[in-house]
Amino acid sequence: MGELGLNKIFGALLATALGLFALHELSNVVFSHGSEGGHGEEHAEATSMSEQMCAKFAYCVDIADSGSASGEAEEVFDLGLLLANADVSRGERTFKGQCTTCHTIEAGGSNGTGPNLHNVVGADKAHHAGFNYSAALSGMEGTWSYENLNEWLTNPGSYARGTSMSFAGLRRDADRINVIAYLASNTENPPPFPEPLPAAEEGSDEAVEGEEATTEEGAAPAEATEGDAATTEEATAPADETVSEAVEEDADAADATAEEAFEEEAPTPTEEEGE
Repeated sequence: MGELGLNKIFGALLATALGLFALHELSNVVFSHGSEGGHGEEHAEATSMSEQMCAKFAYCVDIADSGSASGEAEEVFDLGLLLANADVSRGERTFKGQCTTCHTIEAGGSNGTGPNLHNVVGADKAHHAGFNYSAALSGMEGTWSYENLNEWLTNPGSYARGTSMSFAGLRRDADRINVIAYLASNTENPPPFPEPLPAAEEGSDEAVEGEEATTEEGAAPAEATEGDAATTEEATAPADETVSEAVEEDADAADATAEEAFEEEAPTPTEEEGE
């Protein structure tokens, strides 16, 4: 093999190496763009606007989220107020449509897949002696208060981990509150509903009224000050008049004395002729 053949072999090897290098660089470029378009967008969505701004710029200012900037007041869940306005008849319809496949509610009713729910409000948890409760409920302490019933009916599986009750829960507040009111209507001597939360507006109104009363009380000394000023003006007026009268009297007396002295010193016409 001559020198020309060796040059051909070396050129082929070099071309192959350059091709492999070009393919490697091309794959890096393609996959890097793909990752920027996919995971980069997910990361941008996951981070807040403030974090994105701080990542792009050295100097950044925290930017409030649109939800907090909207100024919408957060809705407060008032169990006492909702129970006071509950619709027992709607609660009965919801109970019959959602609960009667497993529970009875009439007095002396038998247990089914679930226990009889007559007199359940305020009763101890797992209180039916003839029903085989799951370990999650039988080991729980406390009573079925309105608060506990509300949490239980919202999501039984979350309230008692491991419960055998497969019911998903009543997620709508109106349905759940109406059912609780219906359970209370089927309980002899049920505990009273919780008191509604105090209204914040009443306290602010009382504070405003107190401020107005304080302002009115503070205005009284101002009126007294005006009266004092009038009295001072009245007292000052006679004093000024007295000083003016005394000055005028002194001036009149001085004029009279000067005239008398002038008359005594001035010669009469007879004396001038005699001289």
